[in-house]
Amino acid sequence: MSVYPHSFAFVQYHVYDENATPWSDARYAFYASVYTPTTVFDGTDRVIGALSEVTQQYTSYRTNHFLPERAIATDVTIDMTAAPLGVQTYRISAVVGVEAGGAPRTLEIYLVQVLDHWPPTRPYHRNGFKQAAPVHEITLAGGQFQTVEQVFTFDAESWSSQQNIKIVAWAQAPGSGYPVYIYQAAVRGWPLASPPGDQDGDGVPDAIDNCPTVYNPDQTDTDSDGVGDACDNCPTVFNPDQTDTDEDTFGDACDNCPTLHSLDQADNDGDGVGNSCDACPDVPAPGGVDPFGRSLGCMDLDCDVDLSDFLLFRACMGGPSAPSPTACNPQYAGRADLTGDGDTDLADFAIFQLNYTGSLVSPPTYVGVANCTACHATQQGSWLITKHHSAFDTLVASGDQNNELCFPCHTVGYGTSSGFVSATSTPQLTSVQCEVCHGPGSNHVADPNGSSLDKRFDSAFCGVCHQSCHGLCGADHHPQFEQWQESKHAAALNDLWNDPDAADDCLQCHATDYRLAPVGQKPGIWDVQYSVECVACHAPMGSANVGQLRLPPRLLCADCHTMQGALPPDTPKQPQSEVLHSTGGYWLDGSAMTTPYTEHWWGIPDECATCHVYKEPYGGPNQPVNSGHTFLENMRACLPCHTEAAATNLVAGIHYEFTIRLAAIAPYFTADDPLYIDPDALPWYIVSPYMVAKFDYEFVSHDRSYGSHNPGYSRALLGEAESFLGIPPWPARPVLLGGREAQP
Repeated sequence: MSVYPHSFAFVQYHVYDENATPWSDARYAFYASVYTPTTVFDGTDRVIGALSEVTQQYTSYRTNHFLPERAIATDVTIDMTAAPLGVQTYRISAVVGVEAGGAPRTLEIYLVQVLDHWPPTRPYHRNGFKQAAPVHEITLAGGQFQTVEQVFTFDAESWSSQQNIKIVAWAQAPGSGYPVYIYQAAVRGWPLASPPGDQDGDGVPDAIDNCPTVYNPDQTDTDSDGVGDACDNCPTVFNPDQTDTDEDTFGDACDNCPTLHSLDQADNDGDGVGNSCDACPDVPAPGGVDPFGRSLGCMDLDCDVDLSDFLLFRACMGGPSAPSPTACNPQYAGRADLTGDGDTDLADFAIFQLNYTGSLVSPPTYVGVANCTACHATQQGSWLITKHHSAFDTLVASGDQNNELCFPCHTVGYGTSSGFVSATSTPQLTSVQCEVCHGPGSNHVADPNGSSLDKRFDSAFCGVCHQSCHGLCGADHHPQFEQWQESKHAAALNDLWNDPDAADDCLQCHATDYRLAPVGQKPGIWDVQYSVECVACHAPMGSANVGQLRLPPRLLCADCHTMQGALPPDTPKQPQSEVLHSTGGYWLDGSAMTTPYTEHWWGIPDECATCHVYKEPYGGPNQPVNSGHTFLENMRACLPCHTEAAATNLVAGIHYEFTIRLAAIAPYFTADDPLYIDPDALPWYIVSPYMVAKFDYEFVSHDRSYGSHNPGYSRALLGEAESFLGIPPWPARPVLLGGREAQP
């Protein structure tokens, strides 16, 4: 909140736990959220991450969204006051206005009470939601104001921690769900009520109060830096500038982890490096530690100082002012110089002895891809040709190699104790390497069989980076995750679970964890967890195909969008590939129908992906970046064969035709309909053409493109069904396209 103290408000609410409330559940549903943790910025920018470490998650959010570049001018104002009505009860008044000359607006006004540092049982507990007022809807023109009031009675838990009570108000556009714009926010802290000119109500006028926002009538200033102890982020260390780089309320001058958010300043091993920055938080080091909390003398990948470290250290001993022996591995030479005087001698050995621990169980730390290649050379080879491998190079090329905003998505472990810090101090952790997806690898490198790595299937994990950053990272950044969420791929597993005919056979195309599981280890339909996630189509470690796809685009879609050799009287499900390729249907005599063809097949190399994964750069406010991952058809993909307008009209005409034709045929194959034809009542010689007619009808219907995938072939199929049923053929008539006459 220190970034935008007057217009930024933070509310943390809980779902699916003992701190959940009806309001928090409703707010969660408002944002249509599926994954946690979830963060919403300005009501329109939603970040849904899946990083395993809270500190890394927070760092990613903060660097991406708590930056001054996000400040957007607004003409909406909110001022709050409070009046006590009795013990634990206050009337909160929010004066909401639109500045003179501002646009008329209808606003929904929210007033909620939060309690800071609550609930304490959670690893992150800032501004925990407690209660909310009913939503007020107001309409204001420029220059108008309106007061919204609500009486709040604080529960015992809040009242016992009055200094942590806050009221948060915000004004947002009306809407039944995300996204909506939030125009303004305001926060009122304790004391809620105060006289004019004395914001904290401590009897000291704001003009001379050394802490005007917090009650401190004694004006104590222990370090004499001009900032009262009640407000001072380092009350015993002189720091008049109050710099707090990581915004954790502890100033850099006294923060034991000044680069990473650390609310409790915990330091388990007492080495002066806070747990959040300490790669080895539980290993005491009387001989001192490096800036990352690793004991001086720790030469290898883990946190202990033991015999393996001694062997590496001894190989680098050269004596005072002597160069390291040739037996000293260059990567260990610097770490062996514990005193930092340019050599490795007995002085360094003394420190080594002080820190000697023997073998310990070490927490996993980030070690870099060089430690993976000995066992995973094949995977490294494919990774080397991916954009993940060159992710940091793109920062260098754009001059952003020192831009913190980019680090969460272009480096390894940024925001954690052993993760990337800078290209100078941690060059081994640049770009998107193995450990970004699999987690810190030190323990796995030390004991491959005894310490396995994570394998992630969920798209939310990819979505930490593969989502739009709304202009901060450049106009063309990739919103794949947001768009995937809107797609049928995201709902494929739920759709299957709701299908009464669902079976394990369906999981190959509805569940990523089934699809990628080895043969013989496939989970059952009630054991799978993941829908059609990113990794179902994309190989994170790279492939020879565009976009790191597991198969070429024309084959990848067809792997699932196929009826898999269905024959009459089967039901042809997902026959998109067969329709496109003019195969799979039948003439009434039972012979295979293999024509007419469509240029959508033989004239378009990537087939389905050309229209359904059509990518577009930023084209202005009315045409944001399009990654194509909604998988909806895009008429601009029809260029250069058709103009967008011509393609739109052509498809509309085809859909109109097929909607009518399918609706006319459907009753004959729908049980309980008066026109239904019961095959059991037909003569034996009619049953076969009946089954073909039904199959051809379902073939077109289940394609779900209403003829646009292959108009000619689909017309021929419906023609066979219509012929069998005695339905007059659809009239063929010319259609004008761009001044030319064409047959639809």
